[in-house]
Amino acid sequence: MPKQSPHGTPEYRLTVTPHLNERRQLPTTLVLLETVQYFATFRYELSVDLRRDGHDLTLTVRGLQAPDLSLPAPGHARYLREFDDLHGTVTVTVRGLDGRSGSVTLRIAPQRVRIITPPADEFLTVTVEPGSTPVRRRKTPR
Repeated sequence: MPKQSPHGTPEYRLTVTPHLNERRQLPTTLVLLETVQYFATFRYELSVDLRRDGHDLTLTVRGLQAPDLSLPAPGHARYLREFDDLHGTVTVTVRGLDGRSGSVTLRIAPQRVRIITPPADEFLTVTVEPGSTPVRRRKTPR
């Protein structure tokens, strides 16, 4: 199991990108959830319960699964899902092992994903385009 990160540091990275399914030639949306923690021995898979209610997605992390291949490879633990019908304004909530959660509201179109409301705390970072800078909560001056 990964170490519990102290509050205020990101634990998960969510990437939501438009994608073209080459086999079916249909536009889809890829949702990738990764741990920020890097594992030196194995690239684990995240065990995630997915609940979808209209335009709300809830990803509840249940733990780590050993990779299917027995060959060691370093990397982040990850969960990847392709959606054919994820469009419009969508709220994605990620719940971690420690009970913390973070939400982001996105506007998803076939060619572009935009962040409408970023996560309210540092638990979750969000990236909407390949190679873009992760978006995190802006710190308010004290």
